[in-house]
Order: sequence, then C-alpha cells, then structure tokens
Amino acid sequence: MKTLPVATFNETGPAGALRVRLEEAGIKSAIHDESKLERFWFMSEPEAAIHVEVSQPDYLRARQLINEWDRSSGVLREAVRCPECASPRVEFPQITRKFLMPVVEAALMALHIMPREFYCLDCQYSWPKTRPPKREFDILGYPYDSKFWHPERFKKQDRA
Repeated sequence: MKTLPVATFNETGPAGALRVRLEEAGIKSAIHDESKLERFWFMSEPEAAIHVEVSQPDYLRARQLINEWDRSSGVLREAVRCPECASPRVEFPQITRKFLMPVVEAALMALHIMPREFYCLDCQYSWPKTRPPKREFDILGYPYDSKFWHPERFKKQDRA
C-alpha cells in the first residue's frame, strides 16, 4: 500500500516518538530513513532525511492528530518545517526520487551547477540550506560589492 510522509526530522529520536504516538492512536506508521540515499546517491550531508510515513487511507486522520498534538505538546518542535506554510513535509535535496532524472540532477549538484535546496511537499516552496548574506545597494540600486559599479571600494582593499 502507498505510504505518504506526515513529518520530517533530522534525527531518529523525535521521529520514533511521533511514530509510537501514532501507533498508540491506532494509525499504522513507519520511519523511512533516507540518510544513506542522500549521503551516497545525492552526495550530500543528510538533512531532513528521517520521514514518518502513514498509509494513504490514514493520512488525513494522522495529519489532524499531529496538528492537535503539536498545538498541545509540541511533537513537531524538532521537525524540519517549511518557512512559508510551516508544513513538516519536507525533502532535501529538492529532487524527485523516481526514474532517471535524479541521476542528472545529482551530477549537477555534485558539480555545484545546481544548488541543493529544501523542498516543501505541500506548497512546493524551495529554500536554500543557508540564507545568503543580505547585499547592500546604493541609491541607484547597484550593489556595493560590485567591482564594476564601485571600484573605489576594492582599490582601497588591494593597497592594504
């Protein structure tokens, strides 16, 4: 039977606690660990690799229970969440796990042509692992860290 992820974690401890709680509520669940897949196939450090999954017929009931438990006792405190919709259904890296496309995308990520990002399964939002530093712009909208538009800043640094 097809299973769907209901929460994503970086470690197995909180995922195991959620799985036990779902089992006690009568919902059959399992933990799917993608850390080896991410480390060796996608060639990246495992992030958001532990997924708590339930069968498709129990999915809506499990989501409702998890939302109630999160409001009352914070079961998703350590879950990886989307910054846009706060969903705990996240994948890293943002590529599909089906067919041949992951091979091409994994190669592009290994060559640093394509960045590795988190991906929300609910709202399809992607975000980087680390936020880039905020750039400063002059009054015309050109970045201060540009050698072309502000060469005077770099001449001072080169002389020192």
